[in-house]
Amino acid sequence: MSQLAVERFDQLFKFLSGFADDHKKVFFSSCAAIVGLAAFTPTLVQDYRLYMSYGANGSPQTIRGWLVSTVLLRSLSSWELVNTKMYESNDDRRTWLPDDWPRKRRESRPVMGTHPAPQRQLSQLPSEATKTELKRQFYALAKKNEKLIQLRPSAFEKHTQSMFVSDAIQVSQIAAETLREISHIHSTGDHSIHVTLAPQDCKKVLESGWGLRHPLDGAKSLKYLMGGTISYQYVLVYAPRNPEEIETAIEVVKASIGYMTGSRDVRS
Repeated sequence: MSQLAVERFDQLFKFLSGFADDHKKVFFSSCAAIVGLAAFTPTLVQDYRLYMSYGANGSPQTIRGWLVSTVLLRSLSSWELVNTKMYESNDDRRTWLPDDWPRKRRESRPVMGTHPAPQRQLSQLPSEATKTELKRQFYALAKKNEKLIQLRPSAFEKHTQSMFVSDAIQVSQIAAETLREISHIHSTGDHSIHVTLAPQDCKKVLESGWGLRHPLDGAKSLKYLMGGTISYQYVLVYAPRNPEEIETAIEVVKASIGYMTGSRDVRS
């Protein structure tokens, strides 16, 4: 270290010592904040990298988007996402899923990301071939039901094509709340699927282990922050990993189309 550097270091030390004597509370509070931030920096960096790993979605992939999801939205979230009491007490007893549901999912539930938005799974992910086949069947189902639905960019995910209730159909209250959006695949990431289902079909999907609710569903504060809320009927279906699971996932999407359009004539 040069003599000049030593002198400047000595001057800095003397300044900080004098500042500490004159402003003890501010000084020690600042030190505590710096030490705390340093201690948590690895955790924050890891959390930020996880957020960015989800792929393009409706939440901005920026530090600002990460902060909103990490600080604000987490504070509004519930992580008890498999409770079905709200469906059991719902007077709407209609169902669009087959009578032989629930088909129990063979494995335990996948690990989910720790951010409420976007909602993504981290384990039990499909192969590239399975992703391609899922999207093929999803859009083929949309084409077979052009009188009921339309395809356009998701209002929620932005970066993927979603099914919407046709403009020619008068929508229900729940469809109006979702801006007519029925279902979308998270095609830039894990390939899980969001659907809006009849209450009793939600119960079937959750109890059979095929999906879970959204962490922000029922959060009334969202209405004041973002102009709307997320329904308890907005459900995530885990990404399918083989042909049998694709069939099950498409079955759930078909039930979502039927419920959201009020149709019992959804073509397979």
